[in-house]
Amino acid sequence: MSSQNINYNYSGDVQPPNKGRTGVTDDQGRIYYPYIPSDDLQEVVNLAIKLERPLLLEGEPGCGKTRLAAALAYELSCNNLENVQDKAGNLEKSWPFYIWTVKSVSRARDGLYTYDAVARLRDAQLVGSDPLQLKDFLGEEESEDLLARLKNKKGYRKFGKLGKALRHQDQRPVLLIDEIDKADSDFCNDLLLELDQLRFEVQETEESFPAPEQKPIIIITSNREKPLPEAFLRRCLYFYVEFPAKECLNLIVDRRFGGLKKGQKKVVAEALERFYRVRELLEQQPGRRSPGTSEFLEFLTVLLDKPVAEAREDLKNLSERLPLLGTLLKNRETQKSVRDGLKEKS
Repeated sequence: MSSQNINYNYSGDVQPPNKGRTGVTDDQGRIYYPYIPSDDLQEVVNLAIKLERPLLLEGEPGCGKTRLAAALAYELSCNNLENVQDKAGNLEKSWPFYIWTVKSVSRARDGLYTYDAVARLRDAQLVGSDPLQLKDFLGEEESEDLLARLKNKKGYRKFGKLGKALRHQDQRPVLLIDEIDKADSDFCNDLLLELDQLRFEVQETEESFPAPEQKPIIIITSNREKPLPEAFLRRCLYFYVEFPAKECLNLIVDRRFGGLKKGQKKVVAEALERFYRVRELLEQQPGRRSPGTSEFLEFLTVLLDKPVAEAREDLKNLSERLPLLGTLLKNRETQKSVRDGLKEKS
Protein backbone atom coordinates (compact mmCIF):
# COMPACT_ATOMS: atom_id res chain seq x y z
CA MET A 1 0.00 0.00 0.00
CA SER A 2 1.48 3.36 -1.00
CA SER A 3 1.95 5.84 1.86
CA GLN A 4 0.58 8.59 -0.40
CA ASN A 5 -2.84 6.93 -0.32
CA ILE A 6 -3.04 6.66 3.46
CA ASN A 7 -4.93 9.18 5.58
CA TYR A 8 -3.11 9.37 8.91
CA ASN A 9 -5.12 12.24 10.36
CA TYR A 10 -7.04 11.42 13.52
CA SER A 11 -10.61 12.72 13.64
CA GLY A 12 -12.09 10.76 16.55
CA ASP A 13 -15.27 10.33 14.51
CA VAL A 14 -15.00 6.64 13.59
CA GLN A 15 -17.05 4.58 16.04
CA PRO A 16 -17.54 0.81 16.23
CA PRO A 17 -20.74 -0.02 14.34
CA ASN A 18 -22.12 -2.57 16.78
CA LYS A 19 -22.97 -0.34 19.72
CA GLY A 20 -22.91 -2.42 22.86
CA ARG A 21 -20.83 -3.80 25.64
CA THR A 22 -18.68 -6.12 23.53
CA GLY A 23 -17.04 -3.43 21.40
CA VAL A 24 -15.23 -4.49 18.23
CA THR A 25 -12.59 -7.24 18.20
CA ASP A 26 -9.58 -7.07 15.89
CA ASP A 27 -7.63 -9.91 14.30
CA GLN A 28 -5.35 -10.07 17.36
CA GLY A 29 -8.26 -10.50 19.78
CA ARG A 30 -8.02 -6.92 21.11
CA ILE A 31 -11.26 -5.05 21.80
CA TYR A 32 -11.93 -1.48 20.65
CA TYR A 33 -14.55 0.71 22.32
CA PRO A 34 -15.92 4.12 21.28
CA TYR A 35 -13.58 6.98 22.16
CA ILE A 36 -14.51 10.65 22.20
CA PRO A 37 -11.44 12.94 22.21
CA SER A 38 -11.56 16.63 23.03
CA ASP A 39 -10.69 19.03 20.22
CA ASP A 40 -7.34 19.78 21.85
CA LEU A 41 -6.48 16.08 22.21
CA GLN A 42 -7.40 15.45 18.58
CA GLU A 43 -5.18 18.35 17.51
CA VAL A 44 -2.14 17.21 19.52
CA VAL A 45 -2.43 13.67 18.12
CA ASN A 46 -2.31 15.07 14.60
CA LEU A 47 0.67 17.26 15.52
CA ALA A 48 2.52 14.18 16.80
CA ILE A 49 1.73 12.36 13.55
CA LYS A 50 2.88 15.30 11.42
CA LEU A 51 6.05 16.05 13.41
CA GLU A 52 6.89 12.34 13.81
CA ARG A 53 7.40 12.79 17.53
CA PRO A 54 6.21 10.61 20.45
CA LEU A 55 3.14 11.95 22.25
CA LEU A 56 3.34 11.76 26.05
CA LEU A 57 -0.06 11.67 27.73
CA GLU A 58 -0.48 12.30 31.44
CA GLY A 59 -3.63 12.44 33.55
CA GLU A 60 -5.25 10.73 36.48
CA PRO A 61 -5.80 6.95 36.20
CA GLY A 62 -8.97 6.10 34.29
CA CYS A 63 -9.18 9.29 32.22
CA GLY A 64 -8.75 7.43 28.90
CA LYS A 65 -5.03 7.78 28.07
CA THR A 66 -4.43 4.14 27.18
CA ARG A 67 -7.59 3.82 25.06
CA LEU A 68 -6.48 6.61 22.71
CA ALA A 69 -3.87 4.51 20.91
CA ALA A 70 -6.41 1.75 20.25
CA ALA A 71 -8.91 4.33 18.95
CA LEU A 72 -6.27 5.68 16.56
CA ALA A 73 -5.42 2.16 15.34
CA TYR A 74 -9.12 1.42 14.85
CA GLU A 75 -9.68 4.60 12.83
CA LEU A 76 -6.65 3.89 10.63
CA SER A 77 -8.00 0.36 10.08
CA CYS A 78 -11.41 1.61 9.00
CA ASN A 79 -10.10 4.43 6.80
CA ASN A 80 -7.29 2.63 5.01
CA LEU A 81 -7.87 -1.13 4.88
CA GLU A 82 -10.25 -2.82 2.43
CA ASN A 83 -13.00 -5.19 3.62
CA VAL A 84 -11.96 -4.48 7.18
CA GLN A 85 -15.14 -5.60 8.99
CA ASP A 86 -17.13 -8.80 9.01
CA LYS A 87 -20.92 -8.96 9.38
CA ALA A 88 -20.65 -8.54 13.16
CA GLY A 89 -18.59 -5.39 12.70
CA ASN A 90 -15.37 -7.01 13.91
CA LEU A 91 -12.06 -6.38 12.16
CA GLU A 92 -10.98 -9.10 9.71
CA LYS A 93 -7.73 -7.20 9.21
CA SER A 94 -6.41 -4.52 11.54
CA TRP A 95 -3.83 -1.76 11.39
CA PRO A 96 -0.37 -2.71 12.78
CA PHE A 97 -0.70 -1.87 16.48
CA TYR A 98 1.89 -2.78 19.11
CA ILE A 99 1.40 -2.49 22.88
CA TRP A 100 4.40 -2.36 25.20
CA THR A 101 3.15 -2.46 28.80
CA VAL A 102 5.94 -1.24 31.05
CA LYS A 103 6.49 -2.88 34.45
CA SER A 104 8.76 -2.08 37.39
CA VAL A 105 11.24 -4.72 36.18
CA SER A 106 11.15 -3.67 32.51
CA ARG A 107 14.39 -2.77 30.76
CA ALA A 108 14.51 -0.39 27.83
CA ARG A 109 16.44 -2.89 25.69
CA ASP A 110 13.72 -5.51 26.13
CA GLY A 111 11.35 -3.28 24.17
CA LEU A 112 13.82 -3.37 21.29
CA TYR A 113 14.98 -6.99 21.45
CA THR A 114 16.04 -9.83 23.70
CA TYR A 115 18.96 -12.13 23.01
CA ASP A 116 18.93 -15.62 24.51
CA ALA A 117 22.64 -16.24 25.11
CA VAL A 118 21.80 -19.02 27.55
CA ALA A 119 19.92 -20.96 24.86
CA ARG A 120 22.86 -20.58 22.47
CA LEU A 121 25.27 -21.89 25.09
CA ARG A 122 22.96 -24.82 25.80
CA ASP A 123 22.72 -25.67 22.10
CA ALA A 124 26.50 -25.49 21.76
CA GLN A 125 26.90 -27.88 24.67
CA LEU A 126 24.38 -30.28 23.17
CA VAL A 127 26.12 -30.33 19.81
CA GLY A 128 29.57 -30.63 21.36
CA SER A 129 28.73 -33.47 23.71
CA ASP A 130 28.02 -36.31 21.26
CA PRO A 131 26.71 -35.39 17.77
CA LEU A 132 25.78 -38.97 16.88
CA GLN A 133 23.85 -39.54 20.09
CA LEU A 134 22.15 -36.18 19.65
CA LYS A 135 20.94 -37.20 16.18
CA ASP A 136 19.56 -40.46 17.55
CA PHE A 137 17.75 -38.55 20.30
CA LEU A 138 16.39 -35.58 18.33
CA GLY A 139 16.13 -37.07 14.86
CA GLU A 140 17.95 -35.94 11.75
CA GLU A 141 15.70 -33.00 10.85
CA GLU A 142 15.66 -31.43 14.33
CA SER A 143 19.42 -31.98 14.67
CA GLU A 144 20.02 -30.11 11.41
CA ASP A 145 17.76 -27.28 12.61
CA LEU A 146 19.77 -27.08 15.83
CA LEU A 147 23.07 -26.90 13.92
CA ALA A 148 21.73 -24.24 11.55
CA ARG A 149 20.46 -22.15 14.45
CA LEU A 150 23.78 -22.43 16.26
CA LYS A 151 25.65 -21.15 13.20
CA ASN A 152 23.33 -18.15 12.92
CA LYS A 153 23.39 -15.78 15.90
CA LYS A 154 20.25 -14.07 14.65
CA GLY A 155 18.22 -17.15 15.55
CA TYR A 156 18.59 -16.29 19.23
CA ARG A 157 17.33 -12.71 19.11
CA LYS A 158 13.69 -11.78 19.33
CA PHE A 159 12.33 -8.31 18.65
CA GLY A 160 10.24 -6.53 21.27
CA LYS A 161 7.26 -4.26 20.60
CA LEU A 162 9.35 -1.14 19.97
CA GLY A 163 11.78 -3.11 17.80
CA LYS A 164 8.91 -4.48 15.70
CA ALA A 165 7.38 -1.02 15.28
CA LEU A 166 10.74 0.40 14.16
CA ARG A 167 11.14 -2.39 11.60
CA HIS A 168 7.60 -2.30 10.17
CA GLN A 169 7.72 -1.22 6.51
CA ASP A 170 4.24 -1.20 4.95
CA GLN A 171 2.47 1.53 6.94
CA ARG A 172 3.18 3.74 9.91
CA PRO A 173 2.32 1.41 12.80
CA VAL A 174 0.80 2.62 16.07
CA LEU A 175 2.90 1.88 19.17
CA LEU A 176 1.58 2.30 22.72
CA ILE A 177 4.19 2.49 25.49
CA ASP A 178 1.89 2.20 28.48
CA GLU A 179 2.65 3.46 32.02
CA ILE A 180 6.26 4.39 31.37
CA ASP A 181 6.52 5.90 34.87
CA LYS A 182 6.42 2.41 36.44
CA ALA A 183 10.00 1.67 35.37
CA ASP A 184 13.13 2.85 37.17
CA SER A 185 14.75 6.23 36.57
CA ASP A 186 17.21 4.95 33.95
CA PHE A 187 14.51 3.47 31.71
CA CYS A 188 13.58 6.68 29.87
CA ASN A 189 17.20 7.79 29.51
CA ASP A 190 18.03 4.44 27.89
CA LEU A 191 15.46 5.15 25.16
CA LEU A 192 16.64 8.63 24.16
CA LEU A 193 18.46 7.61 20.98
CA GLU A 194 15.76 5.23 19.81
CA LEU A 195 12.89 7.70 20.35
CA ASP A 196 14.85 10.62 18.91
CA GLN A 197 16.38 8.98 15.83
CA LEU A 198 14.11 5.91 15.56
CA ARG A 199 17.03 3.57 14.94
CA PHE A 200 18.72 0.88 17.03
CA GLU A 201 21.44 -1.76 17.05
CA VAL A 202 21.66 -5.37 18.22
CA GLN A 203 25.09 -5.66 19.78
CA GLU A 204 25.18 -9.46 19.97
CA THR A 205 24.66 -9.90 16.22
CA GLU A 206 26.29 -6.61 15.13
CA GLU A 207 23.12 -5.64 13.28
CA SER A 208 22.14 -2.03 12.70
CA PHE A 209 18.56 -1.01 11.92
CA PRO A 210 18.24 2.52 10.48
CA ALA A 211 15.18 4.71 10.94
CA PRO A 212 12.29 3.29 8.90
CA GLU A 213 10.72 5.20 6.05
CA GLN A 214 7.31 4.58 7.64
CA LYS A 215 7.95 6.03 11.09
CA PRO A 216 5.76 4.65 13.88
CA ILE A 217 3.12 6.78 15.58
CA ILE A 218 4.14 6.53 19.24
CA ILE A 219 1.75 7.18 22.14
CA ILE A 220 3.28 7.10 25.64
CA THR A 221 1.22 7.21 28.85
CA SER A 222 2.18 8.13 32.40
CA ASN A 223 0.23 8.30 35.66
CA ARG A 224 2.85 10.65 37.17
CA GLU A 225 3.93 8.13 39.80
CA LYS A 226 7.45 9.50 39.42
CA PRO A 227 8.98 12.43 37.47
CA LEU A 228 10.33 11.77 33.99
CA PRO A 229 13.80 13.03 32.90
CA GLU A 230 14.00 16.39 31.17
CA ALA A 231 16.02 14.92 28.29
CA PHE A 232 13.20 12.45 27.68
CA LEU A 233 10.49 15.12 27.88
CA ARG A 234 12.30 17.27 25.27
CA ARG A 235 11.86 14.50 22.72
CA CYS A 236 8.08 14.27 23.20
CA LEU A 237 4.98 16.32 22.60
CA TYR A 238 3.03 16.61 25.85
CA PHE A 239 -0.66 16.67 26.71
CA TYR A 240 -2.51 16.39 30.01
CA VAL A 241 -5.79 14.52 29.57
CA GLU A 242 -8.48 16.04 31.78
CA PHE A 243 -11.15 13.82 33.26
CA PRO A 244 -14.27 14.07 31.05
CA ALA A 245 -17.03 16.45 32.10
CA LYS A 246 -20.47 15.03 32.81
CA GLU A 247 -21.77 15.86 29.32
CA CYS A 248 -18.84 14.09 27.67
CA LEU A 249 -19.14 11.03 29.91
CA ASN A 250 -22.85 10.88 29.09
CA LEU A 251 -21.95 10.83 25.39
CA ILE A 252 -19.40 8.06 26.03
CA VAL A 253 -22.15 6.05 27.74
CA ASP A 254 -24.48 6.62 24.78
CA ARG A 255 -21.84 5.36 22.34
CA ARG A 256 -20.93 2.40 24.55
CA PHE A 257 -24.43 1.25 25.55
CA GLY A 258 -26.46 2.60 22.59
CA GLY A 259 -30.18 1.78 22.34
CA LEU A 260 -31.12 2.29 25.99
CA LYS A 261 -34.78 2.44 26.95
CA LYS A 262 -36.39 5.42 28.70
CA GLY A 263 -36.13 3.86 32.17
CA GLN A 264 -32.50 2.92 31.62
CA LYS A 265 -31.70 6.49 30.59
CA LYS A 266 -33.02 7.62 33.97
CA VAL A 267 -30.67 5.10 35.60
CA VAL A 268 -27.76 6.55 33.60
CA ALA A 269 -28.66 10.12 34.60
CA GLU A 270 -28.90 9.20 38.29
CA ALA A 271 -25.73 7.11 38.11
CA LEU A 272 -23.85 10.08 36.68
CA GLU A 273 -25.07 12.30 39.50
CA ARG A 274 -23.99 9.77 42.11
CA PHE A 275 -20.63 9.17 40.40
CA TYR A 276 -19.69 12.84 40.26
CA ARG A 277 -20.83 13.26 43.86
CA VAL A 278 -18.40 10.49 44.84
CA ARG A 279 -15.60 12.24 42.93
CA GLU A 280 -16.50 15.57 44.56
CA LEU A 281 -16.24 14.01 48.03
CA LEU A 282 -12.84 12.48 47.23
CA GLU A 283 -11.47 15.69 45.74
CA GLN A 284 -11.92 17.23 49.19
CA GLN A 285 -9.61 14.57 50.65
CA PRO A 286 -6.01 14.86 49.39
CA GLY A 287 -4.37 11.52 48.75
CA ARG A 288 -7.61 9.69 47.93
CA ARG A 289 -7.85 8.40 44.34
CA SER A 290 -11.09 9.13 42.53
CA PRO A 291 -12.70 6.43 40.36
CA GLY A 292 -12.10 6.74 36.64
CA THR A 293 -14.10 6.27 33.45
CA SER A 294 -13.48 2.53 33.23
CA GLU A 295 -14.71 2.06 36.80
CA PHE A 296 -17.82 4.09 36.11
CA LEU A 297 -18.59 1.97 33.04
CA GLU A 298 -18.31 -1.19 35.16
CA PHE A 299 -20.54 0.44 37.80
CA LEU A 300 -23.08 1.28 35.11
CA THR A 301 -22.89 -2.19 33.56
CA VAL A 302 -23.97 -3.69 36.88
CA LEU A 303 -26.87 -1.25 37.17
CA LEU A 304 -28.12 -1.73 33.60
CA ASP A 305 -28.20 -5.48 34.09
CA LYS A 306 -30.83 -5.01 36.83
CA PRO A 307 -34.51 -4.08 36.61
CA VAL A 308 -34.85 -0.30 36.46
CA ALA A 309 -36.62 -0.01 39.82
CA GLU A 310 -33.96 -2.08 41.58
CA ALA A 311 -31.13 -0.11 39.96
CA ARG A 312 -32.63 3.22 41.02
CA GLU A 313 -33.11 1.93 44.55
CA ASP A 314 -29.45 0.88 44.64
CA LEU A 315 -28.40 4.35 43.59
CA LYS A 316 -30.64 5.96 46.19
CA ASN A 317 -29.06 3.86 48.94
CA LEU A 318 -25.56 3.62 47.46
CA SER A 319 -23.88 4.13 50.84
CA GLU A 320 -25.36 0.82 51.99
CA ARG A 321 -24.72 -1.14 48.78
CA LEU A 322 -21.13 -2.14 49.47
CA PRO A 323 -20.70 -4.64 46.59
CA LEU A 324 -21.89 -1.99 44.13
CA LEU A 325 -19.77 0.71 45.78
CA GLY A 326 -16.81 -1.67 45.44
CA THR A 327 -16.88 -1.28 41.66
CA LEU A 328 -15.89 2.37 42.20
CA LEU A 329 -13.85 2.45 45.41
CA LYS A 330 -11.04 -0.03 46.00
CA ASN A 331 -10.14 0.23 49.68
CA ARG A 332 -12.02 0.23 52.98
CA GLU A 333 -10.91 3.67 54.19
CA THR A 334 -12.01 5.39 50.98
CA GLN A 335 -15.35 3.58 51.08
CA LYS A 336 -15.95 4.67 54.68
CA SER A 337 -15.24 8.34 53.96
CA VAL A 338 -17.50 8.33 50.90
CA ARG A 339 -20.30 6.47 52.71
CA ASP A 340 -20.23 9.10 55.46
CA GLY A 341 -20.37 11.87 52.88
CA LEU A 342 -23.26 10.28 50.98
CA LYS A 343 -25.25 9.81 54.20
CA GLU A 344 -24.75 13.47 55.13
CA LYS A 345 -25.96 14.55 51.69
CA SER A 346 -29.10 12.39 51.89
